[in-house]
Amino acid sequence: MNIEKLLKSNYVGYKANVPDLPIKLSRNENPYDIPKEIKEEILNELLNTPWNRYPDGQSLRLRNKLAEFLNLSAENILVGTGSGELIQLVFNGFLEEGDRVILPVPTFPLYEKLLQQRKIEIIKVFLNKEDFSLNFDLLKNYFQYNPKILVITNPNNPTGNFLLKKEDFEKIKDFPGIILIDEAYYEFSGLTFLSHTETFPNVIILRTFSKAFSGAGIRLGYLISNSKIVGYLNNFKLPYNVNVFTQIAGERLIEKWDLLKNRIEIIKRERDRVFEEMQRLKDIKVYPSETNFILFRSKKIYEILKKCEEEGIALRDFSKEPLLENCLRVSIGDRRENDIFIRVLKEVCI
Repeated sequence: MNIEKLLKSNYVGYKANVPDLPIKLSRNENPYDIPKEIKEEILNELLNTPWNRYPDGQSLRLRNKLAEFLNLSAENILVGTGSGELIQLVFNGFLEEGDRVILPVPTFPLYEKLLQQRKIEIIKVFLNKEDFSLNFDLLKNYFQYNPKILVITNPNNPTGNFLLKKEDFEKIKDFPGIILIDEAYYEFSGLTFLSHTETFPNVIILRTFSKAFSGAGIRLGYLISNSKIVGYLNNFKLPYNVNVFTQIAGERLIEKWDLLKNRIEIIKRERDRVFEEMQRLKDIKVYPSETNFILFRSKKIYEILKKCEEEGIALRDFSKEPLLENCLRVSIGDRRENDIFIRVLKEVCI
């Protein structure tokens, strides 16, 4: 049998190819782990939870905790195993063969990878080269083609800037399809369009526990929209999609938010410090960030990568992405990790 005949395409999935090094500044993770005492609370509850029974398929306790946290109704919230599952749910629920999706680029690579699995048209709207801002006149030109979904990551990954500021929503409010706003870094940026889900029935907000909540390892994300969209998308998720550990961990992390949020201010101060140090270096152009990472451009990209690897530092190379020639992205680590990274940059960019 020729197995090649059974394959749909030569599709290559999303893979973040970064070296596994001790100083992990490549994946926008929170540098501070969940405190041991909180882990122990989670594990104690997990020990007293039956493992032979399926988890709550609707994650009702977790959704109720989130609803209280966000001052919403649980009917407005859907949870998944990371925001990646929820992105896939939105695509499964709304896209049919031949549909169009508007995707500003560069952006989070997973969006394009998931869209490439479908027979749909991706309309790429390239950001302005100088500051990675979104050209709304160019964007609105495509509304006439009745695209089904408009994706906006805000702040944008990997550029770190806002694509959509508060006053900009007026420019897209007449979009004829679903407006999907990915707010993965909301807790660092402070800007949200959550209230727009009450007045615009086509708006969906995505958030994650992977960044501000230090929960990349528990794989938990959530979607916010009006109850009709949430109820509709609930039909497309797999049953029991969020396991008992993730549900319990999510509930406890919400309860401990006052403790966890203090770390966000530390990360933001470190981000600003690293940014200022990088600005002083020649051979580097550094871009302002509203997130927990910084994008920068340098003709010495390969020297920087080599020296960082020698020092045990993993960075993310975006140099092959549109508009990102010679660009690297560094996640903000703890102070020691950031100091090592700055020292390496100074040694290369003297």
